Amino acid sequence: MEFLKKLFGKKREQSQQEYIVQTPAGTLELAIDKDIEKDPDARIDEFWIETIGVSEDGYWVLVGRRHGIIQLYDWSGKLHRLPSRPVAQVISDVVFSGSYLALLTPPYLVIYKMEDPKRPSTWKVMKISQEGIRPSGGLDLKGNVLAFGVVGDRVYTIDVTSDALFQTVEFKSAFSYREAQIGELRSIRILDNSKLVLSGTNRVAIYSIGGNLLTTLDYPSGKALEVTSKGILVANSNRLILYDVNLDREVSDAELSVNISTISIDPSENFAFCADKESNRLSIVYLPEMAEISLMEGFGYSVVKVSPDGSLYTCTVEDVQDKRYYNLVKLNTNLVDFYYPPQRQKQIISNLQDTYKKFLKALSQVKTEEEIENIKEYKELLSYDFPLREVRKLIKEAQEQVDKKRLELFIEKIQKAINNKEITGKDLYTLEERIKHSTSPERETLEKLKQKVLDYFEQELQERLLKIKHALSNIQAYSLQDLETIEDIKEFRAFISTLPTSLQSKAQESLLRTLQEKIVQERLKRYSIKTAEDRVLFGNEEFPKFSGQRRKLNWHLKVEERFLYDGREYARIAFERDDGVLLEPKRYPNILPTEELKHPPLWLRRYLRHLKGLYSYQEYRIPLFVAYEETPWFVQNLEKFVSHIKEQLEYQEGILILEGDAGTGKNFLVEVFSALTNRPLYIVPCNSKMEKEDITFTYEFDAKRGTRRVYSDLVRALQTPGAVIYFDEINTLPASLVKIFNSLFDYRRYLVLSSGEVIKARPDVILVGGMNPQNYLGVSELPQDVKSRADVLFVDYPPFEDPSGFYYPDEALILRSFVPEVSSLTKEDFVYLWYHVINGVPTERSTQVYTPEREKYARRIYEILKIANAIRKAYREYQTQQSEEPVELVFSIRDTIRCARRIVKYEDTKKLVLESMLPKVSSPLEREVIKSLVENVDL
Repeated sequence: MEFLKKLFGKKREQSQQEYIVQTPAGTLELAIDKDIEKDPDARIDEFWIETIGVSEDGYWVLVGRRHGIIQLYDWSGKLHRLPSRPVAQVISDVVFSGSYLALLTPPYLVIYKMEDPKRPSTWKVMKISQEGIRPSGGLDLKGNVLAFGVVGDRVYTIDVTSDALFQTVEFKSAFSYREAQIGELRSIRILDNSKLVLSGTNRVAIYSIGGNLLTTLDYPSGKALEVTSKGILVANSNRLILYDVNLDREVSDAELSVNISTISIDPSENFAFCADKESNRLSIVYLPEMAEISLMEGFGYSVVKVSPDGSLYTCTVEDVQDKRYYNLVKLNTNLVDFYYPPQRQKQIISNLQDTYKKFLKALSQVKTEEEIENIKEYKELLSYDFPLREVRKLIKEAQEQVDKKRLELFIEKIQKAINNKEITGKDLYTLEERIKHSTSPERETLEKLKQKVLDYFEQELQERLLKIKHALSNIQAYSLQDLETIEDIKEFRAFISTLPTSLQSKAQESLLRTLQEKIVQERLKRYSIKTAEDRVLFGNEEFPKFSGQRRKLNWHLKVEERFLYDGREYARIAFERDDGVLLEPKRYPNILPTEELKHPPLWLRRYLRHLKGLYSYQEYRIPLFVAYEETPWFVQNLEKFVSHIKEQLEYQEGILILEGDAGTGKNFLVEVFSALTNRPLYIVPCNSKMEKEDITFTYEFDAKRGTRRVYSDLVRALQTPGAVIYFDEINTLPASLVKIFNSLFDYRRYLVLSSGEVIKARPDVILVGGMNPQNYLGVSELPQDVKSRADVLFVDYPPFEDPSGFYYPDEALILRSFVPEVSSLTKEDFVYLWYHVINGVPTERSTQVYTPEREKYARRIYEILKIANAIRKAYREYQTQQSEEPVELVFSIRDTIRCARRIVKYEDTKKLVLESMLPKVSSPLEREVIKSLVENVDL
């Protein structure tokens, strides 16, 4: 260190500076210890040292600096950290006593319970600071009594053993020392648990433990106070005084060469070490004769503390340019020779060495870490409580051997677990904890081992993922719920639980990506529509195309009018076709006597036969071409639809009801089915005001022929080959008409007209109905008569988000056709792009079609759908009375298409949706609700 070079001149190049002091009791040797670990804080020496405390066994030394900076060293000079370092501007006192460490850090008093004295991380802490009790100066701890000064010239004493967990504090006494006029309290010492010595900036006062003033001494000693077996040592400027408390008088004194700041005595009470207040000087006093025997220049600034092991801790100050540095100095001494005779020391060391040899032999035979704690010789080594450096070194070597053995066994255990594939996250956590508390080169070894463990987990993860991919290749599944039932997936989930927390999320993500990629492939492959010449394949359901068969229309003789002429009854006749077309005979009279109708004349029979031979057919209603997007959701709905229809045709009974929100595409589903299977479609709009004539027939007046009956679309449809009849809003049928349909919707499959005519449905006619959800506000429930005869298929909006945060591309596929930037992509390419951009599942195909511009618009489509689904959710909650927020706006697929068409015109998706949808809302309250919903959607 640079300051030592300045202090010791020519001798600064030596590895150790030694001092020899001849004393009446023998030779005192002191040498500077350069093994104190440098604090990593480069500015630490800029803060002066307020106080130094040493543990009773000399194992710990705690240095308190300005601004509450703490340095905790062990006897060898290694730096440690206190748990829960107190926040303070100053540390004025440090006291070790038994299993307690007390720090006075105004305005707090901090007490540590040293659960394991050698492991600071186990020490529990309590901080005392409450109304009226603000510690300020003076601290001592003896036995179970702790005394400290507080603001307001008062002293408190507490029992530190009253609660081992420091949940409560028991005050033994509290009193004011104002009458003693000691000035600012700097130091407190407890004498035999019955008296307190208070040292201030003006004088010293002695009180009983209960607070009675016994005497005052006119010594402004401040912190220069120490207790000996013969009395108390106090300072008065450069005068050191031994005062006998029992005799209440000075016993001896000495004039020193220093202005005394602090005093510390060695355990033998032969020597007192006095630090100077203002300069680097340390005075050594031989106490039996109260004489200064040496003045050591170069250190001794402000603080000094003697450790039970003979080490001496003090400070030196140096000015470098415009900064002042306060450097901690440790001096190794032979002070222990004065209270441990050399022969006794040799015997202790010899016994310890024998135990150490036995310990090494026992240690070499242990197989597990747990066995180490049970080595008898190791316990004996740790029980040696002698503050001798040789003893401490040997114990330290034993601990190092134990640490080395622990490391070997631990590495062996982890390596074995890796080889046997039994390693778990708990093992990695244990390894990481060891790394935290290890030092080089042990840390380097453990870091390499950690990398091996991580490599194992990574390799095992990849192998298991490959196994899952192989298992998935042999099955069909279209949702995450389906995949979770697979045994290999369950095993992988169990494997994830054994991984360390840091890797579990990665494993979960890798698994989810693998499963999602499978779902992408399977949904695209599974849910598709394939058409052939005579059939259509809807997913897994095959359905024949309608052949285009037309209904043959027969001609019948019809009597239009009867009248009397010249006593005979006559009839005006015509020929009527099944579809109501009328034709009068040519070249022949159309008025015949009614009796001839019983046996029609030959010309009439021939005319009728001729008309029937013309093979008239009902005009074929060609299904309209319908453009649709072949999304997995839509094909899945069609597949379910076809499955129900096939059953209806097979058993010739029932009706299929499509139930779902407005705008989910119920009508569109029927239209696409009709178009793809080449079947004529008849839509029967139902409502609560519907009458019998609307579904049977009506009478029309013809000026030429008078009144005639005209069949309804429903009647004609029932007789049309292959017809699909769709009853829109079937739940609104009035009760008076429901009974009419009973025979049509059950096994009878016919409709009875009011005229008594029975209209039988052709066997290839399909009956379908549509309605909104029955549990919505204002929606009529499906009549029970219809419900009992029907199958119900719920048609929902395209799926968007599942519970795992997976976003489906179904509705996005519909919208992409209306966004030029992505409309050129095929269905498959867009799906892979969607999974890449939105779900984070990149594939080789997605990277081929990816561009920043396409990502931008895929995200914009995602934003539209996220807002739409938020409004749909609010709409359902209101309609099902789960929410009181009025939302009656139906955000249909038509609306999302409308928003997609305008996506290029708007940079802000929320603004796009609001300006497109809010004008449809009439209620001001609902407008505000929807506006708030949109603004709160997290995009």
